[in-house]
Amino acid sequence: MRKIVTYITYLTLTNSSVFAIDALSPIQRFLGSDYDPEEYSDLDLDQQKRFAPFSPADSDLGHQLILQRNPMRAPIRADLSTNIFWTNNTASTRNNKDEGFLWQTKALATWKPRIGNNLFADFYLSQNVYRYDSPSSLNFERTDARIGLVKATPDFFDMVFYARYEYARVTAGSISDSIYSAERIRLGAHKVLLSTPKHTIHAAFDYAYNMDTIPDRLDRDEYGAYVSYSYRITDKIRAVLYYQYSLYDYDQFNREDNNQLLGAELYWQLTKSTRLQASFTHVNNDSNLANGMADYDSIQGGLGIGFTTKF
Repeated sequence: MRKIVTYITYLTLTNSSVFAIDALSPIQRFLGSDYDPEEYSDLDLDQQKRFAPFSPADSDLGHQLILQRNPMRAPIRADLSTNIFWTNNTASTRNNKDEGFLWQTKALATWKPRIGNNLFADFYLSQNVYRYDSPSSLNFERTDARIGLVKATPDFFDMVFYARYEYARVTAGSISDSIYSAERIRLGAHKVLLSTPKHTIHAAFDYAYNMDTIPDRLDRDEYGAYVSYSYRITDKIRAVLYYQYSLYDYDQFNREDNNQLLGAELYWQLTKSTRLQASFTHVNNDSNLANGMADYDSIQGGLGIGFTTKF
């Protein structure tokens, strides 16, 4: 047992960025950073109604339906963003916390072609680069790829279901220096609970089955739930509050981690393709490992800019 504990401690101290991976990748795990529920419906006239304000004459004239041009859906999206974050716990550790700054740059491309009635294919590829001001040993890169299906069900509580294969690879300071890789099958569902011009509430849940992980001591299945509230302040400014709970069920050492993330984000759409963003997150990881070896608590705030194109 002492040997196992010593080994885990060594892993935590030398590859602490592995434990930071989940904290640095909040809601994208569920919906993808490009998720828009309106993209996943064959909206007909009844589903896309826009009514004029009520007036006393409505009973004589009937409902006044405003018809709008429905633009063609763009299935391909490319995005490039860069963010500067401050955090009070650079290594995501329980003790000896060090605050510092990190720079994240992310490039992604997605393709979601319609392949059937309310059925879409889902192709995704992204590359993240994280650079810390100190120590540089925490620097890492993360590559994510997925392929799957998305099914919208307007007649079943207007939910969206998805199933996909995911591959993730983490390297330490150099793309050739791999410290972590994982293959998973993820199943999930998403529901818009409230949708008005100003307010939107989303909820989602998912399960990820681990197929293969290197190193195998990090093999785990995942269970998660997510809820968010979005408020459109103006046509170009939007605020988002969200909460995410994840249960990580590891195959080895009877380890279970309860990970909670509370976040707030502010988006300012400067142009059709350019946005500014600010974020604040609080992350708590509670593990059942002895002596709190994998426990950590951290806060993180950042500013960034992003560019998006669709075609």
